[in-house]
Amino acid sequence: MNTPRPYQRIGLFLLGLAVVFGASAALGSAFEPATEGDGTEAGMEAHATEATHGSEHGSAEHEPAGLGVSAAGYSLRIGETQLEQGEPREVRFAIEGESGALVTRFDELHERRMHLIVVRRDGTGFRHLHPEMDADGTWTVPVEFGAAGVYRAFADFSVEGEQQTLAADLFASGGEFEARPFPAPRPVDEADGYEVRLDAGDPVAGESAELTFTVSRDGRPVEDLAPYLGAKGHLVALREGDLAFLHVHPEEGHEVAAEEIEFAATFPTPGNYRLYLQFRHEETVRTAEFTVVAR
Repeated sequence: MNTPRPYQRIGLFLLGLAVVFGASAALGSAFEPATEGDGTEAGMEAHATEATHGSEHGSAEHEPAGLGVSAAGYSLRIGETQLEQGEPREVRFAIEGESGALVTRFDELHERRMHLIVVRRDGTGFRHLHPEMDADGTWTVPVEFGAAGVYRAFADFSVEGEQQTLAADLFASGGEFEARPFPAPRPVDEADGYEVRLDAGDPVAGESAELTFTVSRDGRPVEDLAPYLGAKGHLVALREGDLAFLHVHPEEGHEVAAEEIEFAATFPTPGNYRLYLQFRHEETVRTAEFTVVAR
């Protein structure tokens, strides 16, 4: 008995589906089965973590610091972060270890166990403070903000030979705040009657750059600079935008003029960086500020 044509077409269609599904099953069995959680939020997070760790490996040497409140098992805990412009206040903070206990044993780093760098997010209002720690691990330091705005506070310290920089925001209210970009680069800055000249060359991101500062006063070189924090000078470098904190190091191993201070820095990405040079002369520490552009 002949099958009507419509039913022949349906039968052929069903036979084709069976062939397709059979082939798919055969191909699927050739691969490892999907692990539990693949495609789920947890699975994607695990993949993202693995990718992040992979990207950090090999590039951590020039990774900037100070981008978060936690790193390498340490966390910065700040008490009051809402402050009033023009009113002296005591900033209290502590460093929490991986176990949750407060850290009380710190190495001496540049002649101090703790450095607190505070600067407004537009690069103004820079100050370098040295807090005091009590027996339970709480650091305190008086701070007064002359202008309103959002400030970044960097806790720079070392534990068991490893330098760490953690940071959090402080908020000073009571006035108007107008954000501004970093000033344009210029080779000379005036600091309390001192003239400081910077020779930064042509910095390239990811490569070590030599930064040479020359200090003079009344047109004459200052040849009797006193050590500050164990070196001829101290330099802080911050990246515009996120205020990433760069660790810079004094150049050693070769002679420089008495009025010169040299550092080596690696700018991690192209962009603008604000430099804060501190030097001591006649028992007073002064700060000169510069903008450097890395290409």
